[in-house]
Formats: sequence, structure tokens, C-alpha cells
Amino acid sequence: MAGFNQDIIEEIRSRCEIADIIGAYVQLKRRGSNSFTGLCPFHQEKTPSFHVDGKWQRYHCFGCGKDGDVFRFIMEHDNISFPDAVRQLAQRCGVILPERGEYDSGAAKAHRDEKERLLKVNEEFSAFFVRFLRENPNSPAGIYLQKRGISRDVAEKFSIGAVPEERYCCLNYGKYLGFTDEDLVAAGICGRSEEYGRIYERFTGRLTFAIQNEYGRGVGFSARSLEPKPADGRKYVNTPETMVFKKGMLLYGLPQARETVSKERKIILCEGQMDTIAMHRAGFTNAVAPLGTAFTPDQAKLIKRYADEVNIAFDSDGAGQKAFLRALEYILPLSISMRMIRIPGGKDPDELYTNGGAEAVADAVNSSVPWLEQFKDMLPSLYDMSTPVGRGQAAAFMVSLFALVQNPIELESYIREGAALLQVSEEALYSELSRQRNKEKRMRDISGSAKPVPQPSAPSQPESPEHSAQLTLFALAVTSQENARELSDLLPPETLEDGGLLSQALNLLLAAAAAGESEADTALALNTLLADKNDSELGKILLDPPVFNDPGKALADSVAELVRITRRRRYIAITMEMRSCNDPERRLELMKQLLEVSKDR
Repeated sequence: MAGFNQDIIEEIRSRCEIADIIGAYVQLKRRGSNSFTGLCPFHQEKTPSFHVDGKWQRYHCFGCGKDGDVFRFIMEHDNISFPDAVRQLAQRCGVILPERGEYDSGAAKAHRDEKERLLKVNEEFSAFFVRFLRENPNSPAGIYLQKRGISRDVAEKFSIGAVPEERYCCLNYGKYLGFTDEDLVAAGICGRSEEYGRIYERFTGRLTFAIQNEYGRGVGFSARSLEPKPADGRKYVNTPETMVFKKGMLLYGLPQARETVSKERKIILCEGQMDTIAMHRAGFTNAVAPLGTAFTPDQAKLIKRYADEVNIAFDSDGAGQKAFLRALEYILPLSISMRMIRIPGGKDPDELYTNGGAEAVADAVNSSVPWLEQFKDMLPSLYDMSTPVGRGQAAAFMVSLFALVQNPIELESYIREGAALLQVSEEALYSELSRQRNKEKRMRDISGSAKPVPQPSAPSQPESPEHSAQLTLFALAVTSQENARELSDLLPPETLEDGGLLSQALNLLLAAAAAGESEADTALALNTLLADKNDSELGKILLDPPVFNDPGKALADSVAELVRITRRRRYIAITMEMRSCNDPERRLELMKQLLEVSKDR
């Protein structure tokens, strides 16, 4: 927080009444018990479209889309930095900012000390695992790396290590270093059995890939089994979410790639750790990867901070195509140039490097194509391009992606390129874009059955029923604590795990309702989550939630939709695994799972 600890930020936020602060700049008129409107200070307008809400302590302009909390308003209006906004607001609300040395007191110091201790645990064990691998080159982990052609220099560059197979090795080593059992559990090195409270080791006998934040501090591990069939059935075991390990906000290999990325302003986005390492071995030291999970908006924004162009090097299978479309959804709004690296034969970068060396990887990277060309080549597998209906569906999906683009010049260029690729007129695509936007507006204007309609995120559901259902539930939850409590009882946790901001916000509301937290505490927590996100979509709902004629039906329908989508994903995942599974026992197990899932589809 640019020199200010979180406790200070939250104290200022809680003391600042946003309507009073903004009222010093904008003439506000009360339009409800705790909401206000006025002319937007960020663009010229004659009819008020600028809204301020006292309950959620946020502002939103329905004209230009400006959105945020009290800190964001001061930064935008006065064109100052976050630290300067903190100082200005602290002076207004009477919060005395401590000198830098005075931060070493109270809860702030305890929080910071705990975070630093977890970083220390991870870094000590990273060094321990690396050292064990170096001193035991003929261990299973050492032999595995030799077969993969990974040298000691490469292994140590990425802090690849190995965990001894001795029982209680990590526990004993942690105690030797002075760490407690609780330290090791909090850092994710060990776990604790919920049933018996027993401490167990998480990574015994595995190859470890150290995970570092963008500044090179160790925050966790991804540990690979070296057995063909691990006893627990898991090829990889990862550090759970901790105070310092938030996998949706990290990119593997970023510390090693930062220097190159900073010079070139280009980044290569791979699917996994071995692909990233292969790219670096081939000389492309600007490669990074998500952490074994779906690409997230926070990771896209992290890329935006470092690069102006991203080259996507995902697999060309079904999962890779889905990951590519998700990346498009989050990167397109950020005005980052995107290209696709096509791996010959559907191989991944690691396999390409193993079989063809650095030259083959270089050929693939240098032959990358604009994302729109890759998208166009995917359309025949999604739609029947030989029929007018199929081509119309393809065009509608393409336009729905264009609608994510914020810059009008970029949008015009994409429309021109898309028309040429689909062999349709630009006017036809503009007409489809207008149709989609008008449909959104009509749905927003209709009270009762209307649901917020977002942009599509998957080819099979161009209007993203999942996102739309989540938006509806978010609107219901912010409107009524009773709705939020009912939702927290109805929604299985696995239905809200995509890692996006909307899911995080909805999960926060449901957790707060289940815990019986007050509206004020919930609003404060939500503002903390949304700080610096500037999410116009959620801002609109917070400031002007839609009205439902039958909230109970809207709630039940949306919950049913999310559950249905979750089951469908499970069905597809099992089906895809069955196609490539040659193990009779595993196929039998998959068949049982498929039958079980099919009952509920």
C-alpha cells in the first residue's frame, strides 16, 4: 500500500463519509435515504448520471463508467498518487499518519511480522530442497531431471528442488530452524488433519518447483510426484492459499522473466511450469505461466503492468482452446496486443523443445499469428461455417469479444479485420454489435425478470449464462441480507471457484452473511476487495441494483443454472479424460463417475 499498512487504510476508509467528501467537489442531490446524484466531474454532461451510495461507500458514473471508492475519487479528480490521496484524506478525517518507524506497533506490526515469517519459512525450505537435490544427483528427483535434460544451472535458476523421503523430515528441519508447527502449517509446508488434528507433511518425496512473487520472494511450492501412480492419486500437490500465496495473483517465472520483459515489453504466456522452463532454455526468457489454474483477471492486470504485448503459447487441445478464450476475455479490455504461438503437431513448448531444440521453439515463436487469426481458425470446430446460421453464430460470438475492447480505435480495427476474415461486411458486424448492446440496455431497463447481461466468455454460451447468473445473485445479495443468507445455504462452494472478481465478491457477501456480519463491516470488506479494481460492472449494481418482480424465482433459477453448469463441466472433463485414458481400471472409475454425473444433467 505504498508505505501505508492496511490498518491505516481501513481506518481512513471507515472515517470518510464518501458523500461528504465528494460533495465538496460535486453538487449532490439526495435521491434516497443514503444515495445521491449529480453531474459527473469527469466528463461533460447536462443530465446527472453520477451516483454516490452511502451504504456501499462508492461512486459510479453511468455515462463515462468512472467507478471506485473515496481513495479512487481523490486520485482521479485531483490527479494525484495513492499515497498523496491517503495523506489528504487522513488530514480531512483526523487520522494521524504514523512516521515510518512508528509502524512497528500493534496489530499492523503483528500482521507484517506474520507475513514476513511465512516468507522466511518458504525461503528456508526452498533453499533446503534445492540443496538436497544438488547433493543427491542420483536421487529419483535428480534422475528425473537428468532424463528431462534440465541442468543444475537451470534447476537452480528456477529454485527446483526435492524433498527427502524420510518421515517427519520437514517437521524436524523446521523445528531445527526455530519454526513452530503452526508456522509450518500456516506456510503450507505441513497440513493438519481436520479429524484428528495430526500434523502431516505435504511434499514428502516429491520434486518441488518454488513459487515466487514478482519480487522474487518465496511464497509456496508446486510439488510433482516421481511415481507413475502416486498413492494419493495426485500428480501435483500445491501449497494451499495462505497469507502470502494467492495463486490467482501470481505468475510462475515472473521474477526470472522481469528483466527481459521490462526491456522488450513483451511476455510469453505458457500453460505450465515445464513449458515456461523450456521457453527459457530455448532463449525466450520472457516466459511465464499461471499456477495450474484458470487464467485470472488479476494475472492479466499483472501482465499489463509489465508488457504491451502477450504471446500465448497454450496447447491446441480442447483445454488449451478454452484457456485461450478465457485469456482473451480478460486481456482484450486492457489494450494489450495479443498473438498466438502455434506449436506444431499440437505439442506443448516443453515437448517441442525436447524433440526439436531451441531452433524449433524459435520457429514457433517467430511464426506467431494475431489472436484473431487463431480465433478464426477455431470457428469451424465450434460452428457449421457452411451454413448461414452457423456463420451468423460465429459472427455473433466474434462481435461479443470485440465488445470487450474499450478503445474505439482498436474496436474499429478489429471490426475491419473480423469482416475480412469472415468475408462479411463491416456494416453487418457493426449492426450485430449494436444489436447486442441494445439487448443489454433493454435487459437493464426491464425490471422484474431482467438479469444483468455480461459479455460472453465461451463459444457454447455466447451470453455467458454463468456470469449472468452470478451477476443476478450478486445483485440479490447486495439488496438483501436475507437473500445472501439463503444463498450461502444453497450454493455448493465448487460453483464459485473461477477466481474472477465477481466470484470473489459474491463469495465475500455469502461468507459475511453466513457469519452474521453487519452491513457496515460487509461494505468495508467489499470495498477493500474492489480497491484499485475499478470494476464498472459491479459498480453499476452496487449503485443501482436491478429490481426483481419475483426475487425468489430469480434466486432459485440462477442457483440452478450455476449448479447445472458445474455438473456440465464435470461431465465434459470426465469425457475428455476418457478419450485419452488407456488404463482399464481408471476407465472403469471414469465410467462410474460419468454415470453419476449423468443422473443430474
